Amino acid sequence: MPLKESQISALISLLDDTDERVWTSAMEELKKASISQIDILNQSLETEIQSLEQRERLEIAIKRVKIEHLGNILYNWKKEGGKDLLMAITAISQFKYPEITEQYFIEKLESLRLDAWLEFHYDLTSFEKVKILNYILFQLHGFKGNEENFLHPDNSFINKVLETKKGNPISLSIIYILVAQRLNVPVYGVNLPRHFIMAYVEDDETETLQNFGAKQEISENAKGEIKFYINAYNGGGVFNFEQLLKTIADMKLEEKPEYTMPCTNIDIIKRVLMNIYNSYLHTNNEDAILIQKVIERF
Repeated sequence: MPLKESQISALISLLDDTDERVWTSAMEELKKASISQIDILNQSLETEIQSLEQRERLEIAIKRVKIEHLGNILYNWKKEGGKDLLMAITAISQFKYPEITEQYFIEKLESLRLDAWLEFHYDLTSFEKVKILNYILFQLHGFKGNEENFLHPDNSFINKVLETKKGNPISLSIIYILVAQRLNVPVYGVNLPRHFIMAYVEDDETETLQNFGAKQEISENAKGEIKFYINAYNGGGVFNFEQLLKTIADMKLEEKPEYTMPCTNIDIIKRVLMNIYNSYLHTNNEDAILIQKVIERF
């Protein structure tokens, strides 16, 4: 049950107490605030703070509310099958950027989809579809790998990747997948260690664009034959199964089906969380502990 506003105010006042048992207990109680009360907590940072210690403790409490909310959303999302990738991506972005909404992503993706859709026609081959997507995303809009600052946490927050046009292999792949599948183009993630890639998986329903429509989306579950693989981090480079096996060997990895076959949305989100966790560790960001709690629960 959400805390009352009067309870929140009383608990915040206790964050300045000299007795550690008192202020730690108050922080634990503040975790019970709902995500809808974040604005109240943020406003209190400006109006009710008496000391630096009180501010720091309230900021920690706010992050705990947000991470509890994220954990609940992702736990329920996974429990229900993890079908809506965009929903999970939105929840992750809101942890660091609470102002971001799913509608923001929908509008950004729709703009990219429309640019590609204008170039499509019904008899395109699978390679021609990918060639158009590569042109739209990597040439026209300028998406690319962030080689200069690869381990920056923002490379894993899709809203920042859409804004800066720079990301890591999985964030660029997620954008590619979300745009492609809105065009009825069957592209799915492949959970290759150290370098996330994609697979073009075609069946009788997706080998042509005869059923193509402005708002169509294909199934979130891959089915059919893998035609080729795509590397979003190098501008959409296309390669075959034998080349992928060579890459796996060069990386000194044991050949496993999960390194060559399409993965689930749940796999994608878990890897995004791991990337954020590792980025926070690299930058000595204390939020790594919070993200770790979500991963353990996920």
